[in-house]
Amino acid sequence: MPSPPQLIALALATVLQAASAQELKEQVWAVFAYNLYGDRVPTALPRPDMLTPYGASDLYSAGSAFRDRYVAIHSTNVSPSTRIESISSYALEDEDLDILSTTDPSVISSAQAFMQGLYPPLNETYSVQYPDPSYRMANGSWSSAPFGGYQYPRIITASSDDPQSITVAGQDNCLLHQIADADYELGSETQEIRQESEAYYNRLYNTALTGTFDRSSANYANAVAISEFLEYEVLHNETFMHSVSQEDITLARWYADQYTFATNGNMDSSGPIENGTIRTIAGQTLTAHILDAFDTNVLFRGTSGKISLVFGGYEPAVALISLMQLASQDNKNFYSRPALGASMVLELFSLESDTFPTYPDPSNLYVRFLLRNGTTSPGFQSYPLFGLSPSNIDIPYTEFRAEMQAFSLNSTEEWCLTCDSNSIFCSGSLDDTADATTAASSSSKHKGVSPAVAGVIGAIVALAVAGIAGVAGFFLLGMRMHRGRRPSLEEIKGGIDLGSDSNLALREHAAPPGKTGKV
Repeated sequence: MPSPPQLIALALATVLQAASAQELKEQVWAVFAYNLYGDRVPTALPRPDMLTPYGASDLYSAGSAFRDRYVAIHSTNVSPSTRIESISSYALEDEDLDILSTTDPSVISSAQAFMQGLYPPLNETYSVQYPDPSYRMANGSWSSAPFGGYQYPRIITASSDDPQSITVAGQDNCLLHQIADADYELGSETQEIRQESEAYYNRLYNTALTGTFDRSSANYANAVAISEFLEYEVLHNETFMHSVSQEDITLARWYADQYTFATNGNMDSSGPIENGTIRTIAGQTLTAHILDAFDTNVLFRGTSGKISLVFGGYEPAVALISLMQLASQDNKNFYSRPALGASMVLELFSLESDTFPTYPDPSNLYVRFLLRNGTTSPGFQSYPLFGLSPSNIDIPYTEFRAEMQAFSLNSTEEWCLTCDSNSIFCSGSLDDTADATTAASSSSKHKGVSPAVAGVIGAIVALAVAGIAGVAGFFLLGMRMHRGRRPSLEEIKGGIDLGSDSNLALREHAAPPGKTGKV
């Protein structure tokens, strides 16, 4: 048994250890966020694609929440430890931010509204003349931007002809993803869902869809377009709000969620696609961008890659959710699409005791995932990644990186080969950089297409024409919704064990309200 002096020494060491632990605070070094567009005019309406004022307000609120958490300087007593070290708190500095968006007008507008909240007009946040030489004129006066010092963010938009488009919409122009979609629509399970939901969609057509949708298009194949239309109308049309029940709105959203997850998150292989991960292609390309952002922050020791923002649609978000194994029986909400204006956030941080910390060794960095699910969300909610228990919210960066690399597509060439895409940038990329051996290796690793795929593709196209003629008519009416090498961590730091590959097994889908079944 320890002597009294030993007991005293042990107790003192315990107290000192606890005090030391309490002095440690989180220091965020980098943030990546994928943000969904806000409330917009649905594609089913014959009006331009535009963000509504309601949607703009939501995105402004999202940007303000990010400002409060990562940018703003608060008093010592209430300062969150999540403020990014050395980030500009008042004037927008382009080197602090990387902003990427699709070319959809509503998505670009969402990015602009978000940035107004993240960096408001300078005169609103800084009460005196901002001491930046670029504001000073040769005659000694000081200039100011209009609207009280409005700040203009540098937003990069990527069209379908731009290789960067695979980051924000990796499913677009991906031939094998389109084949997987067609295979799902023609599958026996989907046909059962269509039969099961036929009475519901017929009733919905009579009460809410007449005049906007053709009767033949009011079915499960158009679940996403129908759900977005209903949710838009219930917000903006008082007569409509009283003619459609909340139960119908909820069920329409459930079918849309189920369709979106099945075509972008379900990695079970079926039909001619031997590797079901093609459905998550948008998440695989987004993953590469996440790793690039964090690797840049590590390489430049926190002086670059501080905030990376991507703005787009549902597909990349759902695919990334699936790949990071967020959807589970404990977190069934992740089988649903995130809310409009939602933000999926990854924080790169460390635990520091110094008041002015220096950038840590990569082995002392951690990552956590947070979801801010629209304006109705209580805030930034954290969830465990890769099937870990709720007690493992924070995971070492080296482990996170190894897990993400297991499914990351790291180049345009890989995407072109994996998708068998005929995008304009693919022919040049493959001609310049890929020889036959590389193409065969990458193809066997990622594409998962049988040697007879060309014949199967033709068969699917023929079946699609025969089996979903009504959907084809809907397409003709234009009313269908579906509108360089990264430095390695070893090079940055030297031989670090990156761990093993992740197990990306999907779990069974939840059933709809009042229903049972699987997806």
